Amino acid sequence: MLDSYVYGFALSEASLPINGPETVAEVAESMNQQVSPDEYPHLVEFATEHILKPGYDFGDEFEFGLTLILDALATSIPPSPI
Repeated sequence: MLDSYVYGFALSEASLPINGPETVAEVAESMNQQVSPDEYPHLVEFATEHILKPGYDFGDEFEFGLTLILDALATSIPPSPI
């Protein structure tokens, strides 16, 4: 799971035409124009309400996702016997 997350994030970051936080809105707007709000309402809402907000940085999302995965994995580890 960790390998897939890290690889997927790196691949996304390398392939998206985002060059710093100042270009995120332009890229998100372009992507929104290619997606039907009727077919993907949650994707459009996410882009509009989250990505298009000032100061959004795609790179900052890595830590959030990694923490989420590590926390979930930690709950699956059985307690060690005393």
